[in-house]
Amino acid sequence: MHKRQSGIAMMEVLVTMVIFAIGALGLAAMQITSLKYNKDSAVRSKATLLSLELSDRMRANMTGVKAGQYTRNYGYATASTTIPTAPGCGTNATECTPANMATLDLSDWTNDIARTLPGGAGALIPTANNAAAFSIVVMWKEKALIDANSTDSLCPTPAVVGVRCLSTPFIP
Repeated sequence: MHKRQSGIAMMEVLVTMVIFAIGALGLAAMQITSLKYNKDSAVRSKATLLSLELSDRMRANMTGVKAGQYTRNYGYATASTTIPTAPGCGTNATECTPANMATLDLSDWTNDIARTLPGGAGALIPTANNAAAFSIVVMWKEKALIDANSTDSLCPTPAVVGVRCLSTPFIP
């Protein structure tokens, strides 16, 4: 005699559905993590390009660099609220002096950082042991640092919780 088994196929289907659901949740978590790191990577790429942009501007105005017109030695709190006012030069009608060109470069650069990066700011710090060298520092707010309640050691002092910094050496 054959005993009839009932419910086994239903149980197999339920176990399969649970395994599939766990796999789908894992896949969704990987996708969310991937998107988060992709966003962080895009911000860091923009910061790198902004740093290179200023170094190119400085190389084009070596007279202003040698005269110390590019120094912007600020921590995040001051740098994020202090944006140089663009001088009225640089149009077809008027030419910029090296000092005005430096101010125009810093104004454009800091405005680009503020517009492009979350909580973005920029600093240009002279190197202590080399008067001709600078550190170009691009700063922005980063959620991972805010959540961890930590600071970035590459940032100028005073360090601010949640601010990430990219420091690029510049030697003309």
